[in-house]
Amino acid sequence: MTMQRKQRILIAEDEPVAALKLQVVLEQAGYDVQRAANGEEALELLDKSLPDMIISDVIMPGMDGYRLCRKIRTTEAYHGVLVVLLTSHTDPGDVLLGLSVGADNYIVKPYEPKDLLECVRQMLSSRSERLRDEPADGVEVMYHGTPYIINANRLQVLNFFINTYETQFRHQQALVSARDELAMLSRNLEHKVQERTVELTEEIRERKRAERRISEQAALLDLAHDAIMVASISGEVFYWNRSAERLYGWSAGQAVGKSIRELVMGGDESVETAPRAAMRRGEGWTGEMVHCAKGGAQITVQSSWTPVRDANGTPNSFLMINTDISQKKLLEAEVIRTQRMESIGMLAGGIAHDLNNVLGPIMLAMGLLKQDARDENARKMLTLVEESAQRGAEMVKQVLMFGRGVDGARIMLQPRHLVRELRKIIEQSFPKNIQIHVMTPKDVPCVMADPTQLNQALLNLCVNARDAMPQGGVLSLSVAAITLDAQSAALDPGSPSGAYILLKVTDTGVGIPREARELVFEPFYTTKELGGGTGLGLSTVVAIVRSHGGFVRVDSEIGKGTSFEVYLPAMTRKSEEGAEHSGDSNGRGHGETILVVDDEQIVREITKVTLEDNGYRVLTAKDGVEALAMYAKHGDSIDVVLTDLVMPRLDGASTIQALRQSNPDVKVIASSGLNAEEKRAGAMPLPGVPLLEKPFTAKMLLTKLAEVLG
Repeated sequence: MTMQRKQRILIAEDEPVAALKLQVVLEQAGYDVQRAANGEEALELLDKSLPDMIISDVIMPGMDGYRLCRKIRTTEAYHGVLVVLLTSHTDPGDVLLGLSVGADNYIVKPYEPKDLLECVRQMLSSRSERLRDEPADGVEVMYHGTPYIINANRLQVLNFFINTYETQFRHQQALVSARDELAMLSRNLEHKVQERTVELTEEIRERKRAERRISEQAALLDLAHDAIMVASISGEVFYWNRSAERLYGWSAGQAVGKSIRELVMGGDESVETAPRAAMRRGEGWTGEMVHCAKGGAQITVQSSWTPVRDANGTPNSFLMINTDISQKKLLEAEVIRTQRMESIGMLAGGIAHDLNNVLGPIMLAMGLLKQDARDENARKMLTLVEESAQRGAEMVKQVLMFGRGVDGARIMLQPRHLVRELRKIIEQSFPKNIQIHVMTPKDVPCVMADPTQLNQALLNLCVNARDAMPQGGVLSLSVAAITLDAQSAALDPGSPSGAYILLKVTDTGVGIPREARELVFEPFYTTKELGGGTGLGLSTVVAIVRSHGGFVRVDSEIGKGTSFEVYLPAMTRKSEEGAEHSGDSNGRGHGETILVVDDEQIVREITKVTLEDNGYRVLTAKDGVEALAMYAKHGDSIDVVLTDLVMPRLDGASTIQALRQSNPDVKVIASSGLNAEEKRAGAMPLPGVPLLEKPFTAKMLLTKLAEVLG
């Protein structure tokens, strides 16, 4: 007993959703279905497996349905395949075109699945009859001036015209049904219009009664401190109290009868979307809104909207009560901004250790590589890499200092060197339409300062100068030694007379208005657009300069530019010589043993190589636990322990405590990427332990060891 073969149908359809729908309908009816995305793909499938029928969309990319049908009809191998065209057109020209290419039938989209299946079953059942009924000789037919050669047999012609008739009949039935529904809707609409006219008449009467009641109670509302308004659901103002006049600047006579949207919302419909929707639902609404006063000033209000109902309970107007909270919002914004800066400080502290561990090995390795380098170009490149690493370390310190507000180490600093270094930075990063002029005379005394902080202060001033010259201009940096007498110094209360270093940053930008000059140093004050600045740049400059015993002055003229003058106490020649002498040490060892403790392998290895190249013996440990074991074994020969503070398992502070319990006279140097003040305050509470901040250079390491070893 043999199983009967399923009849096979090939679908040619470029629209995936339409093809999938047709496939599901046919497969559920028991047919074996294949799909092709266009005519070319359909011909490839025909060569592999000949179907009983092809259902092809007319409009497809590449080979369309008509060309596919003509190809099938002119190929002897495809003689027994039925062709059904899918089309969204019902013009007679489409019917004639289908007959001219030899199609067996067509189906108009959209189609009902049952109609399509009935057509497919009927055609497949009469397939053998079609094969016997060979097409007659071609007959030429003219339609609208276009000739068509009909090669179809009688059954094909009959199928085409029956299908055309059924399609037109269904369209006619749909039109009749639509006409009947339209007539019914028209009758219902007339009835509802009559009913609504009666309702509107009553609503108008009730509205007038409500308006009278509101007018009688209006005098009491004028005593309230909040702005109180009454308006129709569409927004026309009925009532406007005295507080609304004071808040928005419109008198009651100007406001009544106008649109509340135009009066307080600047015509912006989006502002009232939520409360307006609540009013239409008959619900109350409360929330914050930003309104506009008569002069255009923005006002933040706490707004409460309450629907006013007519006798039938239908909302026909609403009561709005607005409380001015503009000052409250400004204070909240300042608090949020302060909290955000605190968060930045916390983030900076969290990543400082890891960043310094990355930069530390680079800075140590540069010293070793420069010693071994024989080529001058190689030494120059290594120097540039070392300077970049040092600059990165300074940036980490700058971010940490700004976020946490801590002081860095003060060293003797030559201002002209600082200005020249700053020039390199701004020339590389500022727009090319800004010219940089620098004046640095040689006979300028030194200052005792933190180079990172002072660099930040000057960079902040340069950035402000850049922003003041959006179309380009000239930015001037200068250094000068001056002496202020008592009268000149008295212009800045608390500043003594004497020798100062003057660092001046001048631009040719837009200038600062006179009324703003007293405010520019205030925290959070900024003249830049939203997102253009935090308002902390100049306040940070003042804080840094004051911490160095100096002061800042500003001079500006609208349209001509601004000049910021930074005054710092100058060092005397005697103090400069003392500072130079105190820092003179090469730090080379004489066979002393150093125990290096750090959880970063690369830091341990680079530190070990650096110390060994400079005359020391080195032992290493990856954490506090291993360091204690190493000290227990070699303690008699270890001269100094150099330990990181932040390590897993046993941190630096605990390691130092344990070492002191074993040997109270042990010499220890603590190192960390955290700020020194933070280590003293929390991470490292032990007294008498020297600190070496990461990232450190070979010179810094050797100098610290020389100090500890005496």
